[in-house]
Amino acid sequence: MNKILVSALICLMIATPSVFCQDLDDNISENVKVQDLLAYNKWRFNYKRIYLNEEEQIYRQIVFFENLARISQHSSEKSYSKGLNQFSDMTKEEFRHRILNKKLSQKSNNADNGRNLAADPAVSNLVFPTNNLPLSVDWRKKGVLNPVKDQGQCGSCWTFATAGILESFNQIKNKKLVKFSEQQLVDCVHLAGYHSDGCDGGFQEEGVRYAIKYGIVQSSKYPYVGYQGRCRVTAPLSHSLGFYPQKFQPINKTEADLKAALVFSPVSVSVDATNWNDYIGGVFDECGDTTERDLNHAVIAVGYDQQGNWIIRNSWSAAWGENGYIRLAPGNTCGVLLDNLVVTQ
Repeated sequence: MNKILVSALICLMIATPSVFCQDLDDNISENVKVQDLLAYNKWRFNYKRIYLNEEEQIYRQIVFFENLARISQHSSEKSYSKGLNQFSDMTKEEFRHRILNKKLSQKSNNADNGRNLAADPAVSNLVFPTNNLPLSVDWRKKGVLNPVKDQGQCGSCWTFATAGILESFNQIKNKKLVKFSEQQLVDCVHLAGYHSDGCDGGFQEEGVRYAIKYGIVQSSKYPYVGYQGRCRVTAPLSHSLGFYPQKFQPINKTEADLKAALVFSPVSVSVDATNWNDYIGGVFDECGDTTERDLNHAVIAVGYDQQGNWIIRNSWSAAWGENGYIRLAPGNTCGVLLDNLVVTQ
C-alpha cells in the first residue's frame, strides 16, 4: 500500500475534516492525469457511488486510481482483458473479505467430510460416460438458465451456485424454469444444522442437502436482500410450495469427468477467484497452481468450447465479465476440477 493510500486511510479514520486531508486532496489532483480523473468521474456516475463523507471519497478515489494503473499495465498480449467494474474502488483485501467465500477452503475440516458417500442416500451413483464427448457444450443456448444474478456485497456465492443448479435441473427434468430463493439458503441452512454461515460463506453440498430435506421456495416468495436475517422456513415445506431435489453427485477431479457431467446438466464448481476482480473478457489463465485450500468462490460451469475452455456463470451481475460469465483455460485453471457436484434426481 503506497504512502498516499495510507494517508487517505488516515483521513478516513478522522472524525472531522482537516487541513491535512484537504492538502491530500489537492495533492491527488496535482499528481493524477486528467484522463484518470475523467475515468473516475465517469465510473462513479455509471455505478452511482455515494460515499459517507469526503474522507471516504478521497480514500476510494485513490484506491480507484491504483486499480486503474494496474489495469493500464496489463499486457494486450494476454489471453484475457482487464477493465473497470463494480469492484474498482475496492482493495484486493476488501474484495477477498466482502465478496469471496471464507469457508470453501475449510471444507476438508468439516465434521461430516469423512462421511461414507457410497452409503449416503442423498448421493447417487450415476456414471457419466467420458468417451465420445461432444466437441463443445453450452447450456446458455438450451433455455435452462435464468438471467445472471447479483450476490452484492455478501459472501453468498454458494447459495447462488446451489439455487442455480437446482433451477437448471428443474427445467431439464420438469420443463419449468423458475427462480429459487438464495435468501432462504442464506437465512436457514445454518439454522437447520448444516455447515454454512450465510454471508460469511458456505458449501453448495450443504445447500443441496438442506433443499433435499426442507425444500426450496421460489425467490418471488422469499426475495434476496443480501444479508442474513431471520429464517422464514422453520419446517419442511409442503411439496406444493417447495421444490425438493432428491440426489446429487460429486464429480471426479478430471477434465473428462467434468465435461461428461456437463453433457448431463450445469455443474456447481468451486474456484479460486482471488484475481477475478477486474476481469472483463477473454480466456482467464492466471490463478497459479490451485489446491483445495485456495478455493474461495462458488460458481456454475455451464459448458466448454471447442478449445476446451470452461464456460463459467458467475453471480456478480451481468455487468461483470462477459455478460456475467468468465471463460477459464483448459485443465484445472483456478481449481475448477477440485470441488464439483451435479444434481441428478
